[in-house]
Amino acid sequence: MTTYGTTKANGSNSLLTDGEIADKVNKLFDMRPFAIVQRFGLQNPIFGETAAYGHMGREAGTTQVTLANGETRTYETFTWEKLDYVDKIKAEFGL
Repeated sequence: MTTYGTTKANGSNSLLTDGEIADKVNKLFDMRPFAIVQRFGLQNPIFGETAAYGHMGREAGTTQVTLANGETRTYETFTWEKLDYVDKIKAEFGL
């Protein structure tokens, strides 16, 4: 990871190195592929709304899907738009 010298985040008036930023990000987020799939529910049938109207700026919500066997399930949509990590990021970076 590199910020190309554009680092602005600091906790004590000294800029963080690229390595320090990477360490903080890795501490906050599990970047393993399986963890990403689980966090965002990417194996759930949630992409109909995304395909119809796009995904940028959409609010997270729920959708009901009727499966091939007739069962109806409710899934969370637009999980990638959630802001549940904002406070954790601010705390970690001293913002």
